Amino acid sequence: MFSLSKIVALVAILGAVWYGFKLIGRLDDARKRKAERPARGGPAQADSRRSAPSRADEPADGVLDLVKDESGNYVAKDKRDDRL
Repeated sequence: MFSLSKIVALVAILGAVWYGFKLIGRLDDARKRKAERPARGGPAQADSRRSAPSRADEPADGVLDLVKDESGNYVAKDKRDDRL
């Protein structure tokens, strides 16, 4: 009924499951710490703002509106030639 090999196998399975959950918990904590770092405005985010060229003609949200012109091509809404 209770052989030594069954008990050893059960202990090995329980140890593997316990270690797996422990590893998943560590990975989740590392992912959460990495996600919090840029949200707080850390040095990585400040450096990327300094290195990016400033463009006064782009909207603040970074979205460029496109409209379809007479030829069927999509062009920037501000760059469209309305004389045609």
